[in-house]
Amino acid sequence: MLPYASRFPLTKESLIASVRNRRMGRSSAIGLALFVTASFFLVVLALAHTIAWRAIVQIPPEPELAAEPSATPLPVPRIGTCHAKSHANSPDIWKASQRKFKHLMDDRFTIILQTYHRPDELNGTLSVILGEEVPSLHEVVIVWNNLDEEPPANFVSVYGVPVRYRVSPVNSLNQKLVPDPKIKTQAVLLSDDDVYYWPQDLEWVFQTWRRFGRKSLTGAMPRCVDVGDDGEWRYRFCPREVDEYNLIITNLAFSHMSFLDYYSSADPIVTKIRGYVDQHFNCEDIAMNYVHSRLTGEGPLLVHGNKAWFSGEPKEGISRKKGHMERRSQCLNDFAELFGCMPLVNETVRMERGHW
Repeated sequence: MLPYASRFPLTKESLIASVRNRRMGRSSAIGLALFVTASFFLVVLALAHTIAWRAIVQIPPEPELAAEPSATPLPVPRIGTCHAKSHANSPDIWKASQRKFKHLMDDRFTIILQTYHRPDELNGTLSVILGEEVPSLHEVVIVWNNLDEEPPANFVSVYGVPVRYRVSPVNSLNQKLVPDPKIKTQAVLLSDDDVYYWPQDLEWVFQTWRRFGRKSLTGAMPRCVDVGDDGEWRYRFCPREVDEYNLIITNLAFSHMSFLDYYSSADPIVTKIRGYVDQHFNCEDIAMNYVHSRLTGEGPLLVHGNKAWFSGEPKEGISRKKGHMERRSQCLNDFAELFGCMPLVNETVRMERGHW
């Protein structure tokens, strides 16, 4: 193989071309350096001009974006919510109440309906709930608080449902919550004389309670509580735009006999509460919600049938008196004082027949 120099012989022409290429490369490098230097000086001059111009016209700095206002803190309740999931002030009494009714029928229910000098409302309600067959309805017990007159005779409906009048020893709202020893069912529907589920829905509501609501007051009428700026608990109707509720009032609500038994027991807290209810003639339904939620740690259950439940509009009654809502709010706080905390639970679940 030929040596490297032999393969690329040096000639006059090649030497001249090499010199020319070197000169051209040197010129290009000098031009690039001059361009970069000129660009740098132009940038410096532009920056100096901008700074000087801002100083002359005194352009203010751009304002900072205002911080978004922080959310208003929620009021702190004077009496806080209960921390324990479930609690019985008298555990032995509660265990006895739970054992006491296990032998009663589980697949039937009894309506406990309280009345006081409203014969038209009572007869209207009875005609509806007894006018159609409700397969699981075992008995209707009417708590007769009319102490100045004798009740009508007991009777049996055309569908074979016994209707029994139970005369109260005193005119007390607590009488509806007495665990009647003659009742043969574990489930009871607590009711007033002017409200009812329609018969075609009543069976479904009962079966819903059996499957989902045994530990809860299960019914049609929810109520809400919140905390005012003063830290006091407030009773109110639930706004339509709010999904949560805290109570189901016992104007129309299923419960288990064991809860009635505990409410009527010698436990010192519920004993004081019953006295409070008799003194103020109000709030037995709030008290029953407290008992349910404190014993189980669970909230109530709102259940509606296919047809809207019926509620009359009485011209007279406890709810019609001036200051009713304020008195109910006072009950919330007074009962929380007795329990040592607020046991009510925020609940969002609702069940409605025929809706998915």
